[in-house]
Amino acid sequence: MKRVDWQRGALLLGLYEVLDVIESGGMGLVYRVRHRDWNVDLAVKVPKPERTDTVDRRARFEREAETWVGLGPHPNVVNCVYVRSVEDHPCVFAEWVDGGSLADLVRDGRLYTDGDSGGDGPCARLLDLAVQTAWGIHHAHEAGLIHQDVKPANVMVDVDDGWTAKVTDFGIARALDFGASGASYGGLTPEYCSPEQAHAAVGARIGLTRATDVWSWALCVLEMFAGDRRWRHGQLAPELFAAFLEGRLPQACPMPPALTELLWRCFEADPAKRPQRLDEVAAAVAEVYADVAGTPYPRRPPQGARLLADGLSNQALSLLDLDRADEAEQLWSRAMDIDPHHPSTVYNWAVYRWRHGVLSDEQVVAELETARRLEGERWQEDHLLGLVHAERGADDTARELLASAPDLPEVRFARAELARRVRRPEPARLTGHHAAVTAVAVDAEGEVAVTGDSEGRVLVWAPARQRLRFELTPTATPVTGTAVSADGTTALVARGGEPVEVWDLVRRDLLRVLTAPPSAVTALALNDSGTAVVACDDGRFQVWDTGTGRLLRDLTHPPTPYEKGNPFTGRMDPGVRYEPAAVHAAAVTADAGLVVTAAPSGGSVVVWDVDQGRPRHQLVRSRDGHLTGINVVALNPDGTYALLANSLLHEMHIWETRTDRTHRTVPSELDSHLMVAVSADARIAVSVPEEGVHRPLRVWETDSGRCLSTISTRQADAEFPEEMMHVRLRRMALSGDGRIAVLGEEYCGVQFHHLPQPGFRAGWSYARPRRATALDDAETRVRRLVERAEELAEQGRTAQAAAQVRVARAVPGYERHPELRRMWAELGRRARAGRTGLLGLWRRYDMRGGTFTFTQRVTLALSPDGELMVTGGIDGLVRVWNLQTGQALHRFPERAGKPHTVLLADGGRLAVTADWAGTAHVWDLASGTRRGELYGDRGRVTCVSVDSAGQRALVGDDDGALCLWRLGQEGSAPHRVRTMLGHDGRVQEVRLSDDGKYVASAGGEDRTGTLWRAATGAPLLRFPVEDTPVALRFTADGRRLFVNTGREVSVWDVRTRRRVCARPTYYHETLALSADARIAATCGMGTVEVWETDTGRPLCELPVFSGVFDLSPDGRYVLTTNIEDDVPRLWDVRTGTCVHTLEPHPAGIQSVAFTADGRNAVTTDGRPAIRLWELDWDYDFTVADDGTAEAR
Repeated sequence: MKRVDWQRGALLLGLYEVLDVIESGGMGLVYRVRHRDWNVDLAVKVPKPERTDTVDRRARFEREAETWVGLGPHPNVVNCVYVRSVEDHPCVFAEWVDGGSLADLVRDGRLYTDGDSGGDGPCARLLDLAVQTAWGIHHAHEAGLIHQDVKPANVMVDVDDGWTAKVTDFGIARALDFGASGASYGGLTPEYCSPEQAHAAVGARIGLTRATDVWSWALCVLEMFAGDRRWRHGQLAPELFAAFLEGRLPQACPMPPALTELLWRCFEADPAKRPQRLDEVAAAVAEVYADVAGTPYPRRPPQGARLLADGLSNQALSLLDLDRADEAEQLWSRAMDIDPHHPSTVYNWAVYRWRHGVLSDEQVVAELETARRLEGERWQEDHLLGLVHAERGADDTARELLASAPDLPEVRFARAELARRVRRPEPARLTGHHAAVTAVAVDAEGEVAVTGDSEGRVLVWAPARQRLRFELTPTATPVTGTAVSADGTTALVARGGEPVEVWDLVRRDLLRVLTAPPSAVTALALNDSGTAVVACDDGRFQVWDTGTGRLLRDLTHPPTPYEKGNPFTGRMDPGVRYEPAAVHAAAVTADAGLVVTAAPSGGSVVVWDVDQGRPRHQLVRSRDGHLTGINVVALNPDGTYALLANSLLHEMHIWETRTDRTHRTVPSELDSHLMVAVSADARIAVSVPEEGVHRPLRVWETDSGRCLSTISTRQADAEFPEEMMHVRLRRMALSGDGRIAVLGEEYCGVQFHHLPQPGFRAGWSYARPRRATALDDAETRVRRLVERAEELAEQGRTAQAAAQVRVARAVPGYERHPELRRMWAELGRRARAGRTGLLGLWRRYDMRGGTFTFTQRVTLALSPDGELMVTGGIDGLVRVWNLQTGQALHRFPERAGKPHTVLLADGGRLAVTADWAGTAHVWDLASGTRRGELYGDRGRVTCVSVDSAGQRALVGDDDGALCLWRLGQEGSAPHRVRTMLGHDGRVQEVRLSDDGKYVASAGGEDRTGTLWRAATGAPLLRFPVEDTPVALRFTADGRRLFVNTGREVSVWDVRTRRRVCARPTYYHETLALSADARIAATCGMGTVEVWETDTGRPLCELPVFSGVFDLSPDGRYVLTTNIEDDVPRLWDVRTGTCVHTLEPHPAGIQSVAFTADGRNAVTTDGRPAIRLWELDWDYDFTVADDGTAEAR
């Protein structure tokens, strides 16, 4: 192994700039380097090659040095960042400490000079450093690590930081010990070794203890007071110490008698007789300090603080340097739990997930915007948003945000990238068509685009210049397809089943027509040499030479096999049937040797050898129905690559068609509801949704599977320019170079988008590390405040306890600490304090589960204490989760149908489900078993309800019957109490009051609702409903019944059977109630209306069009979604204003729900996925929630 010889200015691994070579000693070299991504100086320790010249020696060095990394922050320990190899040399990267070592200070005399000594003269300074050094070594001892090489050279002193001592090189001595004896004596320095180390060095098998470090520490103290070291063997310390005391060695400073006595104890030959704990030694030296200085020792013993969000995020970046991504993810998760809005943590964690395809660019921006909004005036990190916008290609926004940013390396790097970029034209929407655009094609460089519409017009555009060039001769037949050669000189135009037109775009002439295809054309392809592919909806496709008009091949894409079910037997008929596979994507290679056809609906792709007229490679469904797993296909222009996506497994594959080789597979959120196109080199893909209100254009990196950029396709309304008009997109094409996307609209427009290109990676955000002293001070202060708060809470003085917690939450780094959040929320609950506002709101997790873990429309129930969640899966299994962590707790082994309803009762100890198979089941969460099944009378179960105590359940069936069940106790099966024949036809909704005394039901076919007495089965009230979904709700006390038909919501008095009030509703039957049912929220005309249930009096009208919302338990806040953007928003009922905007969901939001305590909210979407949100409320502890004053 070559010796390291790095010079100043060298750049190591493209990351570390060598600033200086500090020393060359027995161990090796020490360099001062600057980490360019972090803008932080580090000390790099490189052992001599002969010390790590074998695999075993190198592994031992790295293993032992890692123990130093694990020590954690301490004011008197040099922080070790990580151990990694550079140019095949194992290197230790540690905190850089200005000021030099204690050995340097002794040698050059600075230790004894006057000035800011931190005490009363040099003697106090020496005692101070002795105490700090003992603390640092003791911290390692408590972690089970013996230093084995304590010496002044391994004690760094930061003179500018109040003469702070930091012990370094933990584990290094042991790492470099390669004695043949096998004894654990360490890579000692002879001048500071203990007697047992000296014996081990000559072959004695001796295990070292803490006492060896005590001996070496005492020698360091002796050297400080002597001002020099005039000995070569540390094991002779007693003789040396005697010589010092007798004046035979120099004395830089008189040694206090009490310290003399302590050192004699440290120099006991028997390790067992020496002091065993250096914290006790430090305490004794602190007393000596007080005697010498005449004042108490000013420093307090540090505890070794835990890292906060900034430190954990920095540590995660360190692990990324080492390619230990899993551990980095765990640290970021911990950091986000400690402070969900810490800027560097939010940025790093979001960008990391973005680059791994977990988040889209929109989600990254939303997370940072949320943190910025909640941080308010404390937010000083707009440059982080600027970095994200620079990476996603929003150049103008990035320039604006970075203009006044601090002069950080990552900012300078981003500014340089933005200066290099050519400004992209803004998106343009051009008109020229007078009907829906039905076909779009574009050439390799985005110079020529051809679009056709449903009225037969064909227009030729210059996308790069965003203008119309000319129109081809129109006909009245709708255009169904277009294609353009890569060089933009030739185009194909298809019109239904008519002959395909071949156009010369340079001369604007119709060259010829190809014989009419066998059926409607669904895909076209054309290469520069004039070879064309015409594919049809019956699976046939033709290969033509457009130069001569000769048909080269007439082939058929493999049909899709399927089995047909017999509706009379419920079984599959024997034999396999086939149906034509409509080809919706086709491509031809530049040499015309291969044609690729794809039928995404059947999940099949075939590569054809044109000369042989047969498939070369194919991905098709097998005869036994085994699927390919492909439901998204996009071919690059010359057919050399195919993008294949599986939306169930969330994977994207780039397939090389010539070699039948998968070029790469990455996670992806591409799904079957997207139109997708891919560039010639398959590095860029673009997509737009086929359906939906907000239909953005997304740019994807196929290397990572991430959504690089999301571009709005909405346009300003001509009549109301301030309003954005939603457009429906029909067709899309991407230029071969991946730089221009062309979109065809339902309403005549053609959009041209110049796309950002991948490649730029913004720098990470390395938070300036807190000093370990500051960390320790803050943790101690918070701990004392928490202890005092606990004492006050036990005494029933909740307001005073809350005041202590509020002070603790004001300590930097602890504003959103999870322990303080929990205590704060518990004090608010205990005091029934009124909520005054929102301190913070953040996402705790986004849970996707496996492919079949959740139903497509997520079905779930939450326990009253907010600790458990029960879900139903597509696989028919019921699962129990820890709601707060997202951890799976239990999966019931019994498989039922796919649930559409999940309910919890008996305090979360019992679950009831109803499924699409027409059955209902009772699940015992305590025992983890299914208690039994609930049936209808003669029909299949359509709906279910259960009382709060879990004693009774009610099911409705599709034959109009209601069946009341007694669920019984653990171990006993449910039994049916009675059947009520209540409706003609299907029962669409049932509700059992919490006390089990009343039943409400609604029939779809007879449009009748009924209130029943559960004890007798007697009907008490009938009311009209619609044949659309109906919401039925009882108040907790069972006195009132709410009925929402989607047109009207009625409030009924159960005892008098009189209607209390009614209000119109629109579009949705959604009904949200506060815990006391005094406040309700329902759908208005494009709004959400909040009103009082006693009188029907409106409280506020929220300007959001949604049928998905919930009221907080206290009725003061509404959480809504918006059909237009899938963004959850929190509204204050008292003011009618939006107080918080959450991060958008990547798919349509299906449900929102508060937990019973209002501390969490759950939202679900169509991926399917579940998100948990935490709401950090502020409280007025002087007034309880019921308006009464708290005793103080």
